[in-house]
Amino acid sequence: MQLMKTRTSGDIPAEKPKKKRRPGKKAAVVTVLVLALLVGAGFGAKALFFSAEEKIALTEFTTYGSLSNAIEGTGTTLPNNSVTVTTASTAEITGVYVAAGDTVEEGDLLYTQDDSELDDQIEEYRDEITDLEEELEQSYEQLADLQETMAELTVAAPFAGRLTEVDAEEGDAVQNGAKLALLVDDTKMTLTQYFSYAYEDQVYAGMTAGVSVADLMQNFEGVVTDIQKVERITTEGTRCFAVTVTVENPGALTEGMTGAGWLLSDSGEKIYPAVEGELKYSATKTLTAGASGEISAAAAMAYQKVGAGETLFVIDGSDYETQMTSINKKITQTEDKIAAYEDKIAETEEKRADYAVTAEIPGKIISVGVREGEKPRAAGQNAVSIYNLDTMTITANIDELDIDSIEMGMDVTIVRSGAEKNSTYKGTVTEVSYEATNSSGVAYFPITVEIASNGELSAGVNVSYYITTGDAEEGVLAPLAALKSTSEGTCLFIKSDARPENAVDLDEGVVPDGFYAVSVEVGSTNSRYARILSGVERDTEVFTRYQNAAPSNGDTTSQGDGSDEMQQGFPGGDFSGQMPDFGGGNMPDFSGGGNRGGSMGGGFPG
Repeated sequence: MQLMKTRTSGDIPAEKPKKKRRPGKKAAVVTVLVLALLVGAGFGAKALFFSAEEKIALTEFTTYGSLSNAIEGTGTTLPNNSVTVTTASTAEITGVYVAAGDTVEEGDLLYTQDDSELDDQIEEYRDEITDLEEELEQSYEQLADLQETMAELTVAAPFAGRLTEVDAEEGDAVQNGAKLALLVDDTKMTLTQYFSYAYEDQVYAGMTAGVSVADLMQNFEGVVTDIQKVERITTEGTRCFAVTVTVENPGALTEGMTGAGWLLSDSGEKIYPAVEGELKYSATKTLTAGASGEISAAAAMAYQKVGAGETLFVIDGSDYETQMTSINKKITQTEDKIAAYEDKIAETEEKRADYAVTAEIPGKIISVGVREGEKPRAAGQNAVSIYNLDTMTITANIDELDIDSIEMGMDVTIVRSGAEKNSTYKGTVTEVSYEATNSSGVAYFPITVEIASNGELSAGVNVSYYITTGDAEEGVLAPLAALKSTSEGTCLFIKSDARPENAVDLDEGVVPDGFYAVSVEVGSTNSRYARILSGVERDTEVFTRYQNAAPSNGDTTSQGDGSDEMQQGFPGGDFSGQMPDFGGGNMPDFSGGGNRGGSMGGGFPG
């Protein structure tokens, strides 16, 4: 390659190129020497800077055990069922029938307290009810009177007849009892006369009678309709009885006309009265207002003929409706008050059970806080505490890394340490809380464990608990790091002097020297180990990864870069960076390695 120097402005002009000459023998020798030096220098630099690193194969051994994980800790026992009864009041304690340490059954009498104050309270309630019942009776009477008054708001004709007088019209304000109109039945007229008792046996109702009206100079035929055995003495001294005769009114007869009548005996003879009388309408009624108020409607005029039951006047009853609403409301309120006092009486009677207290549960008397003959300092004071020691509970705080493995109904082993020997009990997870409690940066979740202690554990005893999670089945276990995804499936690279019968062939450079690839069937896993169902036995040395040797200058120790480790961990070229295929959907748990917060084992096989 010919190098040429470019001249810039102001430079000395370049010399003309000389004529080329053929290289001589001396120049050839120099060229050979230079090439030799260059080649030697290259090999020296490579040896100095690019020396090959020796890769060290790291191994572990398969083992035998389970993938279970033990969670342990301690807790303080509490009774699963306990009762503390308190005093009902400050009344005197009349009897105490238990002492601390006693065993009681449900329903056993614990203590009694003076309940005479309940009788006083009930008497007060009954007095209140008596007063309210009197108020209620008065309200019902007012309501009945008001209903009667409202029934009189409509004034109707009690019988068919003629209105001879009308004293009110629409819009008038009337008072109760005020005259509204006069109704008469003038279709028939009556004449009452007095006959001597000498004719007593000849006069009877229905016999024919005659009436002579001098004003009209006419005679009218009638009939006896009423006989009253009164005693009227005439000026002549004749004893007389009253006989009423009814005649049809052709229209001309009016009340007050004098009529002379006679009776026609069965023999045909006329019997005349000792005292004559005057004609009267057969029925007369003065219509009055049955309630006070304004007449809102009137259908009555003087001399108007009306039928029986025909409405003549209507009095406005809005004020009475308001009064009725008010009375009904008062009745409801009074009845509610009575019911409330009756409920209070029932509640007070129920409180008698608080004065003769019995055990609500079977168990052991833990404490007694009352004495016979003394009065409690206050109502609600603790009187007797009962613990049922057949079943106890503890609260266990589970680390956030382990809570997902805890389930309701899981078995728990409970151990109580003793001076000579430990006692073991069976526990069961009965409650799981998913609200965490944070302590020193670590989240814990409380669970409740129920212990079937059969009375052997007391409250406040410190016990240890052990919860086994995960797969407890035992088998051959291999480190997850030893599982390799290859073209022949999931394999372990085992160290062996001779080729195993189940060895498979992989591409050159995939399997380290001194190792053979064997295909394995993988079962369940945890965060560190996988169960090997087939393909390898326990205590087999297996390859996990490479570790690079220290550099030639000896400054530091190389641990193998991550890319190389990943490539070696999942060999096979096309399988670089992929997870091993464990089959059946099994995947290893990479949640963080070892367990915290009371966890034991973490997948370390036994």
